[in-house]
Amino acid sequence: MFDENSASQRIRVRLTSALLSIGLLGSISAMAEPMDADYAAFLQARGEASWINANAEHPLANEAFRPIPSLAQYPASTAKRDLGFALFHDTSLSRDGTVACNSCHMGMMGGTDGMSMARGIDGERGPRNTPTVFNAAFNFRQFWDGRAFDLDTQSLEPISNPLEMGHDLNAVVAQLKEDPRYTAMFEEAYTDGVTAANLGNALSQHTKDMTRSDSAFNDYLNDENKALPEQAVRGKSRFNALGCVACHNGINIGGNSYQPIASSFTTALQYALPGEEGLAARSGREEDRLVFKVPQLHNVAMTAPYYHDGSVPTLKDTIRRMGAQQTGRIISDQDVEDINAFLGSLSSAFFNGMNMHNMTNDELQSAVRGQMPDAMGKGHMMQGQDHAQHMQHMQNMNHSAGQGMHHAPASTSTEASPEPAHQHGEH
Repeated sequence: MFDENSASQRIRVRLTSALLSIGLLGSISAMAEPMDADYAAFLQARGEASWINANAEHPLANEAFRPIPSLAQYPASTAKRDLGFALFHDTSLSRDGTVACNSCHMGMMGGTDGMSMARGIDGERGPRNTPTVFNAAFNFRQFWDGRAFDLDTQSLEPISNPLEMGHDLNAVVAQLKEDPRYTAMFEEAYTDGVTAANLGNALSQHTKDMTRSDSAFNDYLNDENKALPEQAVRGKSRFNALGCVACHNGINIGGNSYQPIASSFTTALQYALPGEEGLAARSGREEDRLVFKVPQLHNVAMTAPYYHDGSVPTLKDTIRRMGAQQTGRIISDQDVEDINAFLGSLSSAFFNGMNMHNMTNDELQSAVRGQMPDAMGKGHMMQGQDHAQHMQHMQNMNHSAGQGMHHAPASTSTEASPEPAHQHGEH
């Protein structure tokens, strides 16, 4: 019979050994080559302790998983939240007025866009898949390659990225200063009004407000009396026993370490797009080539297609491939089904029965605003015809790329249809 307690002990030993090895290798690497001051500061940056170290006193803090706390534990002014919401949905941050943050990070699609590769202004194709913004505040770094250590920094980069919004940051700030509505909103939220730093902070506030703590698994972690379905429990046990938990652990079930894309560099090359460098694009170090931030898994059933290049269409296929790439195992069909059920339990209840493509514009606007706390969403969100044109633009880009917009249901199955220096999205 499978002993989960024994397996958990073995996993802790394995994790401890891995961390010690990483530390030792890091020390040897540091002695072998000089490190520039900027990169040293980057490695030492710890992000916001109040988020990364959330629930540090929870009884499960020393276990493989601990629950995400309620957003109510992170109060912010309504003025800042409203401003962040307005900016996140404002296409005027892009050079040609066609792309907003939510063009790629749609709430109704799990904080992604359903495409293999994200699209920016002029239909430009980005080099990576759009990751979710839900619960991104708990990641220790941002972007697929982990090159930004906080959300404020990450939030500004897409504005000037030529493959995303393609705008000039100084021009955007000047533009906001000329808008009396935004001027008033910034002055209410910040003592120094409109600045680039405040723009990044307001946008990151909206990402923080997209924190979700209402999944079945989070409820289970908070209250042992709230049982998971039997198949999800089996999936959790197999997830741990097969070694998935060695990388996908902690409060975000990932998002807290760098790892190679595969267990060997030769294997990694098979899964990397031409020219892909991973963290090496930021660090300049060969040993960081094809190393990425481990993705967090909350709401993963909502975010097809998968991988940094969006090359895997279903969650079950992703489970099989990760088993082969990272653990060298052929995962049985039963284990795939059970792990898929476990991963489905990580979906926020907010997504239950939701499909943005079957909603009218008014229903969509109401649903998006309804997911936010307090009185958010009074800003410059696209309305009426503007929204309709934007959705048609997104659908056209999907069609031209040969990719339908996939919306995976919040159930345990996703089989049915449903981050050079700058990359696309949180990419």
